[in-house]
Amino acid sequence: MALARLCARSSHLSSLRKTLNCTLLQPRCLYEVGQRRYSFLGSEQSRKSYNKFSQLGNGYMKTPYYVPGSQHRYATNVIREQKSRKILYYLTGLVFAMVGCTYAAVPLYRRFCQATGYGGTVQRRETVEEKILRHAQDGTVTNREIVVQFNADVSDGMPWKFIPTQREVRVKPGESALAFYTAENLSSAPITGMSTYNVTPMKAAVYFNKIQCFCFEEQRLLPGEQIDMPVFFYIDPEFETDPRMDGINDIILSYTFFKIAEDKS
Repeated sequence: MALARLCARSSHLSSLRKTLNCTLLQPRCLYEVGQRRYSFLGSEQSRKSYNKFSQLGNGYMKTPYYVPGSQHRYATNVIREQKSRKILYYLTGLVFAMVGCTYAAVPLYRRFCQATGYGGTVQRRETVEEKILRHAQDGTVTNREIVVQFNADVSDGMPWKFIPTQREVRVKPGESALAFYTAENLSSAPITGMSTYNVTPMKAAVYFNKIQCFCFEEQRLLPGEQIDMPVFFYIDPEFETDPRMDGINDIILSYTFFKIAEDKS
């Protein structure tokens, strides 16, 4: 009788050992263990231990699968994606704003010069012709000689050759003078350009008046085409009597050409 009980316990222990091995390899086996019912021929303590083990298996399978830290990593990735998307939007907007400012620079600069008189742009209601006539009627005579130098530049990506025909001219306040600039298209396609200008020193610009100028006007050159552009200017006689102009004997007139985007439609 004792031998029969011992054999029965051994068979049940072997079956339980196989079930535990299956549980380590496949979690669902643990669930199957909780669904099966076994009758032990052992003591009450053995049956209680088995019931606890079955409850553990049922609880294990009813709990959803969870990896510690996975939720935190997922939230971090979402936040990082949102930040990257915002940065991309900001950079795209900045690029469009820079392009818009580039095309608007020339007209904005022209309006600024007209509003402030910067660069010799006539600000007062009196035109250059009226000013010349007034000083001629007054019989204003000047003796001071001023050297006007010329400079030429092109913006980046502008395949033009742009140079002043003469390096400098000598004039007296109250006199007008004529100078020329030469532009040549070195590319194999037609290009339209527009120029801006400035006069240095800045405080002398108010007395430097342009009668005829190619600035702020579109110039279209065909491939290999070359043109001469005149600049007709006048130095106000008040330049000589203004104490702020003491020591200023050289004036530099500079032009810069920019490429204008053409409407392909």
